This record gives sequence, structure tokens and C-alpha cells, in this order.
Amino acid sequence: MTTSKVFAQKVSFGPSVGLLFDNPTGSVLLDSIQVTLRGDNDRQPYLGGYLSYELSPSFTVSSGINYYNSYKGARVYNTSKDGFERLIHTTSGGNRSLELPVLVEYQLPVRRRSLFVMAGVSPNIRLTRDGQDYFSNKFISPAMAEVLYNFKAVSKPVVWKYSLGIGANVWRLRVEARWQYDFSSTTNSYKVWGKQFDFQSRNNTIRFGLGYNLNWNKNLR
Repeated sequence: MTTSKVFAQKVSFGPSVGLLFDNPTGSVLLDSIQVTLRGDNDRQPYLGGYLSYELSPSFTVSSGINYYNSYKGARVYNTSKDGFERLIHTTSGGNRSLELPVLVEYQLPVRRRSLFVMAGVSPNIRLTRDGQDYFSNKFISPAMAEVLYNFKAVSKPVVWKYSLGIGANVWRLRVEARWQYDFSSTTNSYKVWGKQFDFQSRNNTIRFGLGYNLNWNKNLR
């Protein structure tokens, strides 16, 4: 058997789709104005593709590219005892993003080795950082308005995550569930009023994905 044929038998690739559940946490106090991320399990679909290569009967390395939109919202209010800005305002920022996972998979010793566990890293690249509409009225001070507007700039352009999961290969289908968490804060310092405030945050993410193997050969399964 030629080298090219052996290589082709070890490669799987195809399109993939899925759903992610993102639960951000974090807060920052801007002098007297409190900004707290809303951990409300943002649910977003993603679309992409995957590529995997069988290193041995037990180990496979896989990668891919996934495109998705994500939104990060926050509750904002003034903690001072005087004034009328103790009302809770909301603001949000949207990100068009790419995920580029690199994973090592271990095939569990079950029938046909169809089940596997995986671990690796997953950089997420923000392609855009767009501000969403925020609640505003004539009673909001210029200081509060600047806080609400500048929220869109806090997301880091690149966030590295570690990833753990489990999956299965059934016929041409690749099914996976992955949990992801950030190596470091997902947000930059909050820049407002000519100052910078340290803003620490994390995202707790769960992904469910489904891929379709275009290089499947039933005689080799």
C-alpha cells in the first residue's frame, strides 16, 4: 500500500455545526460605578469544519475552525448614596469570533473504539468588537453614558482556553461535547474618564458539536 493511501486512511475531515453555552463572570468598580457581567448562559450556534489525523490506534490529533457570534452583557449602576443613578442600567458588546481548537484524543477500549476523550487548547480570536444598544435617557449623566459606551472595548482580541471533552464516531458522524475555561482574564482594563481600571473576568463555556466525515470508508471501520 502506498504512503499516500495510508495517509488518506488516517485522515478524517468535514463540516461541523454546534451550539455553545457561554457563562461569563466578573466585575469592576469604576470609582463609584459598579459594572458586573451578566452570567446568563448566552446560547449561540457555530459553524465550521474539522480535521483529524490518527497517530496510532489509541491516539488522534484533531483541529478545526469554528465561526460564531457571542454577546457579553453587564449590569451597571452607581453605588453612591445620593443621586438617582442607583437605577440599574444594562449594556452589552458583540463579538464575531473564530475558534481554532487543537486537541489530542484518546480512543477508549470499547467496541470499534468509537468513543474517545480529548484535551487541548483553543484560542478564540475576536474579529470584531461591536457595541450594542444600551438603555439611556435624559437622566443619565455624561460619566455614566461614557461607561456604558466604552463597554464594547473591554473584550480582548485573543483569548486562550483549555478544553476537555468526550466524543464518539458513529458512521460518518462525529459527536462531541467540550468544556472550556480561560487561561487568563477575557477582558482588558476598563478605560474611562482618562483612567484605567483592572477588569478580571472568565468565561465558563460548554460546546456541543456534530461533524460529518467526508473521508469515511466503511470497509476500514
